[in-house]
Amino acid sequence: MRPKIASLPPDPRWLGGAPGRDLTRFGLSIAIAAAFSTAQAFLIPRQLDLVTFGQYRMFLVYVGFLEVLNFGLADGAFLRWAGRPPSAIECEWRSVGRWLLAIQLAVACAALLGAAVVASPLHRLYLIAFSAAAMFVNAQVLSSYALQASGDFKAAGRIAVLAPGLFVISVISLQMHTLAAVLTAYVSTLAITALYAARCVASATPAHDDAVVIAERSTLDAPRIAALIHTGAPVLGASIAAILARSVDKILVSIATPITSFARYGFASTVMVTANVAIHALSRVALSHAARRTREERARFLGGFFDIIAAGYGLGLIAEPLFEHLVARYLSLYVDALPILRALLFGLPLTIATQVVLVGTLQSYDLARRQFAVQLYGVALGLAACGTALAMHAPLWAVATAATFASAATFATGVAIVNRAVPEARAQACLRFTIIVALQSAALLVALQSSGAWTRQTATYTLLALVPTWFAARQVREHGW
Repeated sequence: MRPKIASLPPDPRWLGGAPGRDLTRFGLSIAIAAAFSTAQAFLIPRQLDLVTFGQYRMFLVYVGFLEVLNFGLADGAFLRWAGRPPSAIECEWRSVGRWLLAIQLAVACAALLGAAVVASPLHRLYLIAFSAAAMFVNAQVLSSYALQASGDFKAAGRIAVLAPGLFVISVISLQMHTLAAVLTAYVSTLAITALYAARCVASATPAHDDAVVIAERSTLDAPRIAALIHTGAPVLGASIAAILARSVDKILVSIATPITSFARYGFASTVMVTANVAIHALSRVALSHAARRTREERARFLGGFFDIIAAGYGLGLIAEPLFEHLVARYLSLYVDALPILRALLFGLPLTIATQVVLVGTLQSYDLARRQFAVQLYGVALGLAACGTALAMHAPLWAVATAATFASAATFATGVAIVNRAVPEARAQACLRFTIIVALQSAALLVALQSSGAWTRQTATYTLLALVPTWFAARQVREHGW
């Protein structure tokens, strides 16, 4: 049975008090993590040849699906913990963690048996790396969910930064020229992060347990693994469908093109790392605080994230001319990937808004079927659009453009579903968001075509995008930021 979400009296300010503080802390950490991910885009291609880099990017495409191997246990735990006292969460985290570890050990044993019979050294390496990464990723996710549910976004932010930061340090300090070396470093950083996340939860000691907290904890039933999986599996399914919708173009390109072409497409899709970390940061803060509000307040609260996404997108685009300049100067093999990068970039805010605002609104109102329908629609559109482009032997930038059109259509469908299912949702916020990001994207296109000097391009974009970005930032302030 789905747990009831606790509601607290609404804050008169949209992001007043704790939500604004948590978003600032967690958002800053995610921005640092995104910077580390961007640094990897320059460091790793310089150490690996084109084929090896393509194999590494292939690994990264499928790493995003490793959470499916917890079978919904972590998501069920997060739903159970939302709105509950930290002391109760910390106590239950230990028993749930033991169940999760047992599941991951079984997966690891199956992977090792498969590796023993696989003839290809590359596939053997993939199996071992995936099974090890699955154990540490899912352990980290469970601990991070426990911290987020208890409101400790400061520690959750440190966890989000640790893995990419350690990986960048290892890439800089070690000269890694083989896929095995890169994957070993990657999995090792996941292991260190998982251990640190577990330590954060285990050492969390609530300041006090008053009589109300003690009474509430005494009335809670002990968590059951079957119940948690039953509750979390639909949410996990929707999450996996969302990841698939964001990855379907890369999967199709990896199947239909040579590894060298996929290497360039994979390099361009580094921009989607920003989408993934932004979705992770914003959605967890949004859902954690939406769970503490009345049903009437949740849609308005979540709708305010449209303006945060638009403001962040407008500010982030300032760095695009400099990024392209650095690629042309230091990574000449990947200059052909820049048109792909631009095409994917314009779908970025729509993808983030779909997952954070639209899907988040449906989830907060317990509309799991409609949430899943939005995700499946995105997968179907991505398959149709990108598959058609590849079947017509279109250039890779056209495939990326098809992926962006699929993101836009998914966003439009999600808006229609949310407005029909949730009376409290406001269509004006969606329309304002769409107009702002369209103006920002058009400003970047004009700037990139205006001059060959990246400094002039940056100045041109800043001038053209100033008004829509300022308007979005002003809306954030009016929400109480």
